[in-house]
Amino acid sequence: MKVAGVIVNKVLPEKYDQTKDYLGRALERWGVPLIGVIPDRPYLGHPALADLERLFKNEMISGSKHRFRHYTVQDMTLVTTALTRFLINLREKPSRTLYLCHATREDIVLGFLAEYQRRKRIGGRPFEAALVICGREGKYEISKELRDMIDVHVDEVPILVSRHTTHRTMEIIHSYTPKLNVHDKSRVVAAIDHYEKYIDYDLLLSRTGNSLISKRTA
Repeated sequence: MKVAGVIVNKVLPEKYDQTKDYLGRALERWGVPLIGVIPDRPYLGHPALADLERLFKNEMISGSKHRFRHYTVQDMTLVTTALTRFLINLREKPSRTLYLCHATREDIVLGFLAEYQRRKRIGGRPFEAALVICGREGKYEISKELRDMIDVHVDEVPILVSRHTTHRTMEIIHSYTPKLNVHDKSRVVAAIDHYEKYIDYDLLLSRTGNSLISKRTA
C-alpha cells in the first residue's frame, strides 16, 4: 500500500514548529510528504450536551434547545456541599459550568432552578450552567413533584439524567472523546476554520487526486 502523505493531529501548540520540522525531515527519508500538522484546539474536544445525551442514552428532560452548548470537562463540578455553598458557586464560578448532583439532592435541583429565575428577573450575567442528575434507575429516581417543577422551565434550563452513580458519571464524561457531529454547526465551522490553515490541500490533492477520480469513475 502506497502512503499518500501524513497529517498529524492534536499537536501541542508550543511544539508545533519543532514537530513540523522533525517529522517533515524524518518522513522525507521515506519519500512520504508531511501534508499537515494540526495544533490542538481544546474547544473541539469539549462535549456538547447532545454528546452527553448519546453517552447516557437519555434525552434532556429540560432545556433541549441548548443541546449544542459545549462544556469544559475541567470545569465540571460534583455538588456535595450544602445548598448555600452551591448557590455561591453558581454565582462565582464560570457561567458555563456543568454540575452533577445525586437524585436525592432535590434541594440542589430546586436551587439550580431558582438561580435561573433570579438571573432572568434581574438580568446581567447569562445563565449558561447545566445540571446532570445522577442515580441508579429503579433505586434513585426523580420524584413526580420535582419533575413538575422542572417542567415549568422545560424550554430554558438544561438538565439531563444519568442512570449511573455520580462517581461513574464523572468517569464516563472524563474518558469520553466527542466526535464531530454534522448537526453541531458551531463546532463544524470551528473545525473547518482551524484545519484549513494547517493542511496543504494542493499537495493533498496532487497525492490523492488520481485515486479519488478513479474511485468515482469505477
